Amino acid sequence: MTRTKHKRSIRALASAPMNVTLPVELSDQHVLALPQGTDLLALARAWFADAAWEREPATAAPVARPMTGARFRGIVVQDAPSAVPGRLAVGGAVLVGPRPLTSDEVRATGLRAGEALDLYGVEGPASPQLSAWCTAAARHAGGLLVPASRTDVVVPDPQGAPGLTLWSPVPLAPRDVLPLVRPAMVGARVSPTEVPTQVGGGPQECAVTAVFDYDGTVTLRSARSDDVPAVLATLDWREYGPWAYHVRWQPADGEDPDSSLSAIARRRVAPTIARVTAALWRAAGGTVVDEGGFVVRSDEVTRRAVPPR
Repeated sequence: MTRTKHKRSIRALASAPMNVTLPVELSDQHVLALPQGTDLLALARAWFADAAWEREPATAAPVARPMTGARFRGIVVQDAPSAVPGRLAVGGAVLVGPRPLTSDEVRATGLRAGEALDLYGVEGPASPQLSAWCTAAARHAGGLLVPASRTDVVVPDPQGAPGLTLWSPVPLAPRDVLPLVRPAMVGARVSPTEVPTQVGGGPQECAVTAVFDYDGTVTLRSARSDDVPAVLATLDWREYGPWAYHVRWQPADGEDPDSSLSAIARRRVAPTIARVTAALWRAAGGTVVDEGGFVVRSDEVTRRAVPPR
């Protein structure tokens, strides 16, 4: 199977003008900030197969030193262990980090409140593909971007690209797909695509569409494809298959996809997309990939299926 790179443009970025203060080691660098503990290498290899640590992050051993002064003679103390940032080669540049910040430290920087972050500085040229990856990775993980100027913080909308695709070894017939997805896609209709049925009655591609008042359309399209996302190459071949179930949203006719009304609609239909994908996953197995080209685990699909309050 061939491997494709994620090429679609990334929409729905929130840019907040502000001045932030980050560690001096990150001066003059663009910074990718991710929730603490995020697996940076896994995110990088979803787009860049050759991404690798030049130096893995580590914790330096505590240093023993004698205390000074007559009253402390003979007493030895150990300094607290310190973190040694790693160096990840990716997309022609190097990401240096993590430089962890506690939730209180994050609040003091002016970024946001309530969550500890790992900061990664970008050394070297930020190519268009690397910049697009940083945005997609921040969206997928719930992170943010800080430019070298420190005048804006870019927070990608986590629901700016709510579509999901199940890559499965199991082809489901159109007659089996509709009852699976109809509980989530009220009023859904199924129709065969223009691709002819294989000789001998083989699997047939299909499309299922549901139209929601004010919120646009959710469409499921199933098709066999050899053009799979690059991230699947990082998995065992038994964890996915060539049969793709694409679940996508389109705004109402005439509505700008980047408008505030479309943003509201995306948030309302995102749980539907997750529920449809979960139903297909239970029936066919496989691996779910989001529009950013990253694997979405089952617990995350379950979380996305809960309607917003």
